Amino acid sequence: MSRGHSVVKKSRLITAGAVVAVALGAGFATQPMAQADVTADVPPVSAVTLSQGITSAPFKIKANGDRKVLYRKAIVQPGASTGWHYHVGEEIAVINSGTFTRIDGSDCSVEEYASGESLVEPVGPTTVHMGINKGTEPVELYVVDIIPTKATAPTTAAPDPGCDVDALTSKSTSAGAK
Repeated sequence: MSRGHSVVKKSRLITAGAVVAVALGAGFATQPMAQADVTADVPPVSAVTLSQGITSAPFKIKANGDRKVLYRKAIVQPGASTGWHYHVGEEIAVINSGTFTRIDGSDCSVEEYASGESLVEPVGPTTVHMGINKGTEPVELYVVDIIPTKATAPTTAAPDPGCDVDALTSKSTSAGAK
């Protein structure tokens, strides 16, 4: 293995670890290095929490083989939707601002997630769903996707499962559904 290849591989590993740590709000313990050239005003390691949220959804992350870790900022404009889709790998999202409405295609149930809440998306073609911004301000989400390395995207488009989206979202608005 050439030295250049080894450096690239290490760099990817460090980046993925840093992305997960920042996304999940993990803390770091630092060990000073003898050769570190660090000025007094720049810490040797720093982390910034971009957003955080709470979820009560039970979940496990199970990976057989290598995975890509994607850390994304998603914006859903007022009146826009994600379209019906499913996830090819695990996804954890934090709603940073706005209210995100999620419709589950299996039973047409509606859940709303406000700023400071998190959601964990199930994996596979039997878990079709859609997200909608019914508000007047953009919804901003920070998302971590853990997907198979051969996947070209974290989601796959799916056919409409037959939910009456207009009726469902007007009910949740009038009922004040969580």
